[in-house]
Parts: sequence; structure tokens; C-alpha cells
Amino acid sequence: MSDAISLPVDGRPRRLTRRGVDAREKILDATIKCIVRSGFTATTVEHVMAEAGLSRGSVLHQFPNRVALMVATAERAMRRVMDAAGEMAAAIEDPFERLSDYARISWETHSAPEGLALTDILLAARWDAELIEGLQPVASQVEQEIHDEFIKLATDAGFDDAEALVPHGWLLIASVRGLIIEHSLGYERPMILAAIDRMMERHRRFCTNLAARNREDDKNSQI
Repeated sequence: MSDAISLPVDGRPRRLTRRGVDAREKILDATIKCIVRSGFTATTVEHVMAEAGLSRGSVLHQFPNRVALMVATAERAMRRVMDAAGEMAAAIEDPFERLSDYARISWETHSAPEGLALTDILLAARWDAELIEGLQPVASQVEQEIHDEFIKLATDAGFDDAEALVPHGWLLIASVRGLIIEHSLGYERPMILAAIDRMMERHRRFCTNLAARNREDDKNSQI
């Protein structure tokens, strides 16, 4: 086919036909489904083949090994989580409410299949040097984008010191990922549900306090 698109595979750029792009999309979606259903460790190339309905050759043509497949899946999952969070935030008209509600947004997007798969891959990387090496370039780029998103949220909300929100934002993401792990154990745990509510409440209180401090600083600067 003449319609070709350049996409990275295992760090090396290559050109894919539209058919190749479609196969790649199907493989990545299948990998996310397999990880959510069976976990990272149990997800093999064979499981992905069966889920995607593709041959081994088709999968290996796109991803030469399991690490390349998992790195690409992590990037796909990160992008989808970020895109979903952006859409949910954009739907909130008031900038301060948009920021104050970001704990809920983070929880809901990380609770989606892409977020669950991403958390599992990140956990697995702790014991897989090859996987973490492959993830580092992707993670570095995405982390910068998340940093910029926090700055934008704070700036739009009218905070003079937008950088003050960034460490809190990362604490929020770490809290969400930790609670996702606890919540995914599959049985009722009231204390975890209470912790999720408390996380959202504390984020909103942090934003309220930061806004109050910002107003006080503005008032003092005018004296």
C-alpha cells in the first residue's frame, strides 16, 4: 500500500503501511487486554497472538521481542491515560475546579484498562533491567509532559507559583498508583475505599490552601 506512516519500534524508526499500522494497533490493544486479565508475567507473545487473532510472524514483524512489545504497550497506555485525563479536565469549565478535581480524574483514568496495564508494567520493570532501559526514554518524555500539564493547570487556576504544585502532583500520581494496586486485589476493603476518598479530599484541600496563600501573597504585594 502507498499510505505509509513512520513509527518507532524498539527505538528504531521504520515505515509502516496502513495495514501495518492497523496490525500494530490491534497487537497493542490485545496486549493491554491480556495484561489486565492475566497480569504482566503471564502475558506471553502467544497470548497476545491469540487475543489479536494474528500469526506469530505478524506480531514479531511489528515487535521483534517481548520487551519491545511491552515498551510500546507502556507508551500506548501512558498516552491514552494522559489523553483521557486531558479530555476529562477540559470538560470542566472553571480552571480552579479543574485543578481541584484532578485527583478524581487521575483515579478514574488510572483505573481504566490502560492505566491498570501501565501500573503492572511499571511494577515489573523493577526486576527487569532490559525492560526498564527500554522504558526510560518514553518515561522521560512523558514525565516532562506531565510536569508541563501540572504547570498549565496551576497557571490557568491563577496561581503565581505554579511550580509549587508539581511535587504535590507527583505525590498524587504515586498515591493513585499505590491505591490502584491495593484496590485491584479483588475483594472488598473498606479502608482502601476510605483512603481513595481521603486522597481526593486532601488534594482539594491542598488546592484551596494554595489558592488562599496565593491571594494573601497578592494582597501583601499591593501594600
